[in-house]
Amino acid sequence: MAQERAQYEPVAEIGVGAYGTVYKARDRRSGRFVALKNVRVQATENGLPLSAVREVALLRRLEHFDHPNIVR
Repeated sequence: MAQERAQYEPVAEIGVGAYGTVYKARDRRSGRFVALKNVRVQATENGLPLSAVREVALLRRLEHFDHPNIVR
């Protein structure tokens, strides 16, 4: 994640939810604004929360389609 933080400059906090925080950030290379989600995942004895696993799986599938709204 350190590389992503170097590429993106946080500008403002957009919102906080049960699973993480969404930030408005600026891409330092292009100057474009993006939204970054910092997901808080607490593993338990049962593993990771299913909702977090589903969200990451969906984002990974969208990455293969070069989706314009997904930051890699």
